Amino acid sequence: MKRVRPQRGPLLELIPDFCRGGALLTQAFVLQLVAIVLTLAGDARGGDAVSRLMMLTIYLQWIGVISGASLCWARSWLAVARPGVVFFVCWGMLVVVVLFMSDLGYLVVVELRWSEFLPAESRLEFIARHSAIAGIVSVGLLRYFWARHQWQQNIKAEGEARYQALNARIKPHFLFNSLNSVAELIHARPNDAEDMVVDLSELFRASLEKRGQLGTLEEEIALCRSYLRIEQVRLSEKLSVIWDVPDALLSWSLPMLVVQPLIENAVHHGVSRMTKAGMIRVTIRKIGSRLVVEVENPIPDGDVEGQHAGQRGNHIAVDNIAQRLVLIYGDQARLEMGKDPRLDGPVFRVRLSLPESPRTGEFT
Repeated sequence: MKRVRPQRGPLLELIPDFCRGGALLTQAFVLQLVAIVLTLAGDARGGDAVSRLMMLTIYLQWIGVISGASLCWARSWLAVARPGVVFFVCWGMLVVVVLFMSDLGYLVVVELRWSEFLPAESRLEFIARHSAIAGIVSVGLLRYFWARHQWQQNIKAEGEARYQALNARIKPHFLFNSLNSVAELIHARPNDAEDMVVDLSELFRASLEKRGQLGTLEEEIALCRSYLRIEQVRLSEKLSVIWDVPDALLSWSLPMLVVQPLIENAVHHGVSRMTKAGMIRVTIRKIGSRLVVEVENPIPDGDVEGQHAGQRGNHIAVDNIAQRLVLIYGDQARLEMGKDPRLDGPVFRVRLSLPESPRTGEFT
């Protein structure tokens, strides 16, 4: 029997992407700080200190540029290597680059007869000393990259686990309410109960067939309409829904099952508790670079002080959505809710504001 092993993440994440300008700029900044520290630690003063700083800057920055270019070039074939191979190759490349640059630097200083920069050691000793320093520093640097990679992977795994746990708590919440609706209709209206079961099966099949955690707004609306058809059988003319959704926004990417629970709350804690017919309004707009979803429903007469004040189930669903949004978007997403007094009766509004993309590329 074949042993099943967990898939490894991209090994290229072990080292920074020196093919991008941000990593190169960070490297140049750090090397410049090293040049300044080495200059201040020496005994050169005045003009000699400035000259020494310039020479160290040129020397270190050239090492940084060549090392970054080498690591950028190596990324294409290091993708299939094991972590140990990646570390050994990167360490060897850095040491070779420093060995080459120290030899070149020594020859340049000797050839130009810059007496103030002439090393007080032989060429071989100079190269060996610099290569040894590079080897020691490279080990520490690669160890830091490995620790950082492990930390990022742990954070990602923890976020994934929390996301799945929160998502799993929402689905039974919906299933429980739907099965209660079916049970109420089995004896009184069996045909409607059968139609509701069909809609329920289609709704769960669409939810389970979703491969990733992000879908399109069109898919989420289809999920909401399936749910509303189920509730329409139970509530009949008491429930009405108005959709205001521009077609241009249907391809917007968002987490699945973030709008449907809001509509479910509007039905169960709003319209279903009304003594008369109630209307739910769903408005979706693009404001700037954000998608704003608003769900409004009338507040029952006995709950004018504030909807859902004592509804633990509603708070569980809303809190779960808020936590899922934090995992995916960080602080960029917002979920707000509250009462809006109107002349024709107070309504309860939930506003969901989402950015164009997650904070990381992992929830796709």
